[in-house]
Amino acid sequence: MLYLVQSNKMECLADSLIRCLQETSDQGASVFNSDQILVQSPGMSQWLKIQIAEKLGIAANIDFPLPSSFIWQLYQQHVANLPEQSAFTKPNMTWKLMSILPTMLEQAEFAAIEQYLADSQPLKLYQLAGKIADVYDQYLVYRPDWIIHWEAGQNDLPADLSDNNDKSICESHPWQPILWRALVTHSEALGESPFHRANLHHTLLQALHNSVDQDNQAKTLKPLMVFGISAMPMQQLEVLSALAETRDVLIFWFSPSQHYWGDIVDKKTQVKAQLKAIDNTELTGVELLDIGNPLLASWGKLGRDYQDMLLGLELTQQDYFVDIQPECLLQHIQSDVNHLQFRGTTEELDASELLSNGKLYPKVEIAATDRSLQVHACHSKVRELEILHDQLLQRFNDNPDWHPGDVIVMMPDVATYAPFIEGVFGAVDHKLAIPYAISDRNVGQVSPLLSSFLQLMKLHQSRLTLSEILSLLEVPAVQRKFAIDPQEFELLQHWLTDAGVRWGWNEQDKQRWELPAEKQNTWVFGLQRLLAGYAMASRELYQGKQELIAAYADIEGQQAVALGKCYQFTAALLKVLAFCQQSQKIQHKVEQALELLAELYDADESEQSDMLILRETLEKMLVHSQQYTHEIDQDVFVSELQQNIQETGVGQRFLAGYVNFCTLMPMRSIPFKMLCLLGMNDSDYPRQSVPMGFDLMRLAPAKRGDRSRRLDDRYLFLEALLSAREQLYFSYQGFSQKDNSPMAPSILLSELMEYCQQGFCLSGQGVFEVADTEKNLLAHVTVKHKLQPFNQAYFEVKGEAETYVSFHQKQQAIAEQLQQPSQALMFNSAALSQTLEQSTQLELDALIQFFQNPAKVFFMQRWQTRFYPLGQQNSDEEPFAFDGLDRYQVNQRLVQHALDMHLNVSPEAATERLNKQHNISSGLLNELRAEGKLPAGQTGELALRPLSKQSTDLAQQITQLSQSINRSQSVDIELLIDDITLLGPVDNLYGQDLILWRTGKLRAKDRIALYLQWLCLCANSSTTAPKTALNQAHFISTEKLYSLPVVEKEFALQQLGIWIEHWQRGADQVLHFYPEAAWQWVTSQDLNKTLNTFKGNDFAAGEGSEAHIQRVCPDLAEHFENFSQIAESLLLPLIALGEAK
Repeated sequence: MLYLVQSNKMECLADSLIRCLQETSDQGASVFNSDQILVQSPGMSQWLKIQIAEKLGIAANIDFPLPSSFIWQLYQQHVANLPEQSAFTKPNMTWKLMSILPTMLEQAEFAAIEQYLADSQPLKLYQLAGKIADVYDQYLVYRPDWIIHWEAGQNDLPADLSDNNDKSICESHPWQPILWRALVTHSEALGESPFHRANLHHTLLQALHNSVDQDNQAKTLKPLMVFGISAMPMQQLEVLSALAETRDVLIFWFSPSQHYWGDIVDKKTQVKAQLKAIDNTELTGVELLDIGNPLLASWGKLGRDYQDMLLGLELTQQDYFVDIQPECLLQHIQSDVNHLQFRGTTEELDASELLSNGKLYPKVEIAATDRSLQVHACHSKVRELEILHDQLLQRFNDNPDWHPGDVIVMMPDVATYAPFIEGVFGAVDHKLAIPYAISDRNVGQVSPLLSSFLQLMKLHQSRLTLSEILSLLEVPAVQRKFAIDPQEFELLQHWLTDAGVRWGWNEQDKQRWELPAEKQNTWVFGLQRLLAGYAMASRELYQGKQELIAAYADIEGQQAVALGKCYQFTAALLKVLAFCQQSQKIQHKVEQALELLAELYDADESEQSDMLILRETLEKMLVHSQQYTHEIDQDVFVSELQQNIQETGVGQRFLAGYVNFCTLMPMRSIPFKMLCLLGMNDSDYPRQSVPMGFDLMRLAPAKRGDRSRRLDDRYLFLEALLSAREQLYFSYQGFSQKDNSPMAPSILLSELMEYCQQGFCLSGQGVFEVADTEKNLLAHVTVKHKLQPFNQAYFEVKGEAETYVSFHQKQQAIAEQLQQPSQALMFNSAALSQTLEQSTQLELDALIQFFQNPAKVFFMQRWQTRFYPLGQQNSDEEPFAFDGLDRYQVNQRLVQHALDMHLNVSPEAATERLNKQHNISSGLLNELRAEGKLPAGQTGELALRPLSKQSTDLAQQITQLSQSINRSQSVDIELLIDDITLLGPVDNLYGQDLILWRTGKLRAKDRIALYLQWLCLCANSSTTAPKTALNQAHFISTEKLYSLPVVEKEFALQQLGIWIEHWQRGADQVLHFYPEAAWQWVTSQDLNKTLNTFKGNDFAAGEGSEAHIQRVCPDLAEHFENFSQIAESLLLPLIALGEAK
């Protein structure tokens, strides 16, 4: 017997099912026979288990198969030699279609497909075969009569369609019947079972009708129960109906209304039917069509068709509808749907009623404190989740009997929200933590191991960039396999970047991208440098097989072990690349992929399940090795692997005492106290699915039971509305993050809001103007949130109806701080109470370094810290031109190289050689190219030419100033100044002249460095008149030559004493001395120019932007008096000296 048990409350259906389980517990041939309950999702089965366990004390020996798998088991019971899996599943059909499609392209009917596959791309063939298999799979379930008709040799559709439709449909895609017959023939040739759902369906129905000894069999079988499935294909319903002849079959169906609502349609459908009735007088029943409840009429087509299909069967109906007295807006809406009414009537309201607050049928008044339905307009996904977190805390605070399992949060795609859920719900203080679980993600989205393996399998599509390969090496299982610890990984990251690795394995690998075979900046280039650096000194170039190799300088000692591990990893990567570039048969592909998996990963205990999934997924592909015997391209292999992984879900924690985050899916009409729908944006819901152009179901007249994503989502929205028990919560992105412009919600949410505005008003506002009542109700239901969580509105003291809620004390602290008048946070400039015990010896280099940036030295000495810039991302681009730093460094080397070339040469010969030296030395060019510093090819030489000219000019100046002395001397100084011994070498002394140089503009720092070294030389002179031993100090730059004359010994000692005194002060407090700004002040005495120099501009950064200086002196004007005194004390003598030269 077939029974239909229906109710508008899922709890009532569950109670009825439990009673049935109790009543039939003694049925069955054995006590070990399990009860079978068909469900459509794991979530429903989990909820049912909990309900059964709560009522009966235990839920055991119950199977929850999906309808399709249960019916396949029936096929196996009634048809001999049927395999475990049909030969006509979508994956099986895909691979067989790949085999036979290319052989049929010469037929005229396949002209369109031949044109599409003209470029012979394997991936294109695989994707097309998959789409065709998907369409055939739909036919097998929803149009089995077409399949039977085609197998009978016909090339059209069955006669139940009108002739005109039949011809137009078949003529548009004449290849489909032919290809299907070829697919069946190919399956038989492979020795596969010829049965599929279409021909098995009739066989099974016949077998069930012809079952003998039905009475005895019925006594030995437990009833079959179908629970909570919103819609089923007619094919499956026919099987259940036939099965009901031999055993009891109970369909527990969640019906939105207790009345018959098969004639409830929306206004558009009603008008269309009336227009058709005008032209065709034979149409009957049009006058019976009604609108009833507008929401049910608009969203309920899927359920309406299913109800008609059910009532068309021979069944016994049992109703368990619950009629409640509505107390809030949510319950009023649910009651309206249940009674097919709107504003308390089932009659269709005329325009005058709808456009007013109601005369005959007034709007239903709701309390001002009613928060059962809420809509939150936010600016982003993150704000949606932040607001949801605060709202949940508020609900749990207001309802102590609630627990996290009473709340479910659904969204169109949970994978797009998953990272933000972790960031918002997983990163709060433990006092505010809410237990949560994320369901409906595939394992590839959760496991770094699986996602990295997929990335490896796509290595042939990769340029092998440094960042991509390092991201693979960063996977924990890979690091364990090659024994690379985090410190070694950071070291390798630095080495590879510094050695010039950018992308490409070698010069031949770059030709894959139709680029010149240039070895520079490839992996081989960088690894050769690193290995050479370990094997030999880095002073000279090493002659390789074809090119010169510059040994990398910074590898020594035990660090080389990390290099060996890196080499092993790259060798394994090379094997993967070779594998990805080969086309092989499926079996060989799978075997090699399993070998690579073992070579690259060492999974720990937590990752073993991921490894098992990966192995099973790979081995699953072996099933198709007979169906497709040709070699497959790597793109096809990866696509199949990726699709199989996506079909594998992670272990669900659905309904396990957490706030559950999941994807909006059909058959999820499980009741919750609070049901939240996020992401209800106009572009995201209802979800759009574009049908294939060759899907004949799209062209043929629709049948009851046909599925569509749009109808599924509309009915799912209705089920969600009816499943919420105490509160229904919506959120969407209602405002743009960029300009705060309004954005539209989902059309379904808009319909719900319009329904509420036309049917309800706030208590006592029924006498207001219509526009005011609608506006006030919308304002009551909708909350327009602020862009930032620390907006002051969230923390103001409000009344009972709090619009904005936040429990985050940190955000409150920010909000309060923003309300305070702006105050500059000044660094404590006072001297520290504890004086630093300084050594009595001071290195000259340390003194110079101190005055380059006193703030930085203060942090390093007293706080033992420094502010590092944010780590730069690994660059994946080879050099195409010199940036500022590169240009400076190369220029320095060019000048040094030019000077080294002319040692031990007379000044006249040196000048003559430099004049001819505008062409670049081949030795230096090779050196720079071997280090990867130059742009590739001739571009590098072209980029060097202007630098060569500049460096030659500098070298000429140095040569001319050094006169006949080509080698610089170094003088060790040791001066006792106020109990401080100043010591250290002064280099670059050419005879009586001190010559310093840089290949850039002259900076204040350079003047100070020259000045201090020159003072030391003058003070270190053995005579009281240094003029006899010294001549001048020069600083050569790209600007005018800067020179200082010799000074008296006493003056030099006096000035050094002043500089050392300031150095001592800077050890205990911040010394506000900033060289460039100080030089600007003492030379111009212009306040604005000095401040602008400190701040910098769009083209050049000022000293004030340096991290340490910014911390101690965000605004120089605040410390200008102190700054100017120090600047004048230190630099005015230098100004006078420079002018007196």
